[in-house]
Amino acid sequence: MAAAFTPICAEKRISLQVFAVVFSLRTILAEQQLKDTLTVPLQEYISLYERPTQDGHSRLPLRVSEYYGSVLMGTPPQEFGVVFDTGSGNIVLPTLKCADEACEDHHRFSSGASRSSVQLALEDGTPLRPGQDRDTTTITYGTGKLTGEYIQDMLCLRQGSGPAAVMNSACLKMDFLGVTQESRFPFTELPFDGIFGLGFGGLSAGPSFNFVNRLVAANEAIRSPTFAFFLGRLDADEDSEITFGGYRPERLEGDVTWLPVPKDEADEKGYWLVTMRDIYVGDKPLHVCDDFRSKPRCQVAMDTGTALMMGPRHGVAELLRHIGGCQSIPSIRFDLDTIDGGIFSVILGPDDYAEVKGSDCAFAFQPVDLPPNLGPMWVFGQTALRKYYTIYDAKKWHVGIGLAKHTVKKRQSTLVQEGEPPPKKAEPEVCEDDNKNMVWNHLPGCKSFASMGYCHRFSPLARKYCRLSCALCTVGSASEAQLVGEKDLQESSSASVQVAGSGMSLSGARRGVVKVRTLSREES
Repeated sequence: MAAAFTPICAEKRISLQVFAVVFSLRTILAEQQLKDTLTVPLQEYISLYERPTQDGHSRLPLRVSEYYGSVLMGTPPQEFGVVFDTGSGNIVLPTLKCADEACEDHHRFSSGASRSSVQLALEDGTPLRPGQDRDTTTITYGTGKLTGEYIQDMLCLRQGSGPAAVMNSACLKMDFLGVTQESRFPFTELPFDGIFGLGFGGLSAGPSFNFVNRLVAANEAIRSPTFAFFLGRLDADEDSEITFGGYRPERLEGDVTWLPVPKDEADEKGYWLVTMRDIYVGDKPLHVCDDFRSKPRCQVAMDTGTALMMGPRHGVAELLRHIGGCQSIPSIRFDLDTIDGGIFSVILGPDDYAEVKGSDCAFAFQPVDLPPNLGPMWVFGQTALRKYYTIYDAKKWHVGIGLAKHTVKKRQSTLVQEGEPPPKKAEPEVCEDDNKNMVWNHLPGCKSFASMGYCHRFSPLARKYCRLSCALCTVGSASEAQLVGEKDLQESSSASVQVAGSGMSLSGARRGVVKVRTLSREES
C-alpha cells in the first residue's frame, strides 16, 4: 500500500517545488519591473506649417512634428498610438461608440472585448448602474472637437514590441475619456489614435484621470514617478523616445540641471511650470519679465505636445523686433531659475528656430492669448525640447534639463531646397502595396484606403505605401517636395493659437503633410 502512495507524494512535492519556483519568478519579475526604467519608442509625424515671413510680405513653411508611441488598454490588451503630451491632462481614446469618420479611420476601444473594463457615470469614478444617465466631457483642440464618456480599465506601457515586450511592461488601472464623437478635422489626418496626457490635475477631468497622480500615489507599476523625453532632430538619423521611471544618462551631452516647479500653481494650472528671469537676444536683455516685484519672473510651461515656442503678444513682438531681419540671425538665450538659486540658460541658435529660404525667413515663435487664470505664460515647445533632454519628476516637483546628445549622422532629406540640383532619376519601383506599414502606423489597409477616397486627399501616404491600390505605379517616382506641391493646402485668414482645458494647439496656419517617419529599427 505504501508503494501506491509514493508517486502521489512525489507529485505533490514536485508541484510544490514548481509553485515555489513560479512564485519566486513572479516576485523577481515584479521587483525588477518596479526597479527598472521603461523606454517607449516614439514615431514622428512631420508636417509643414506656413508662417508669415519676418518682413510680413510672404509665407514660408516651417517643419513641425508630433511624437507618438504605443500603449495597451484593456484585458486582453488593445493597442493604440498616442501622443505623449505634457500639455494635456487626460488619456483620450476613440471607442466603438464613435461612428464619425475620424474615429473609424483609427483604432477604436471596445469595452465589450475587455474583461477589466468598467463604465463610469461621473468623473469622480462612480460606476455606471443599469439605466443610469452618465456625464460626458467635450474638449476643443484648436479647430477640432471631441466628446467622450468616462471609462476605467487596465493601462499598460511596454518597451519595444513582440514577446520580449511582455516581460518589460508596467500596468495600472486608469480612468480615461472614451471618445463617442469626434470632428473630422484635424483628427482624420493624424496617424495616431489618441492623446496621453502627462500634465497635472488642473488639466484633467478628475484626480483619477490624471496619469501623473496615479504614478505618485500608487507606485504599483513604476517605482519612481519620473519620465523623460528624447525628441529626435528633424534632420538627424535617430529615434525619439519617452522613458518612464527615471532617465537615460547616455542621452545627455553633460550633466542634468534641476529646475524648481511651483507645486500649488503648477497643479492648479495643470502645466509643468518653471520660472524664467529674462530673454536675451545676443547679449541684450529684453526685460520681458519686468513687473513691480523686486525679483521679476516669467512662468514657462514645458509642453511636449506643442511644436513652436509661444508667449504673450507683447513679449513675442519685442523678441521678434530685436531679432531683426534675415541677414544676420542672432542666438537667443532664456535664463531659467535652478533649485540652488542659480541660472540655467536655454540657448537657441538660428538653426534651431529659423527657417531661411533665400532672402526670406520665418521664426518658430507664436504669440498666444491665454485665459486669465493662466496669466502671461511662455510655452517651450519642441523647438527647444528637441535640443534639450528633459526629465519630469512628479515626486520632487522638479524638471531636469540638459543638452541632448544627438547623432551627427543626417538622414536623407525629403525636401528639395531652392538652388539644389534636382534629384537623380529613381530606379523603377515594384508596383505593390505596403499594407504591413499601413497597419503598423494604425492606418487602414491600402484597398480600404483607396475605396474611401484617400488616395488624392493623402497623396504622400498613397505614394509611399499604396501605389498599387491608388493606381500610381505608372507615374514613376516623385520627390516628396513635388508631393507637397500637389497637395492642396488649407488656409485661413490668420494664424492663431487656441487654448482649451486640455492643452494648446496651433490653428489657422496653412498646412500640408510632408511625410510620416517610422522607426529606423524594428525594436528599441
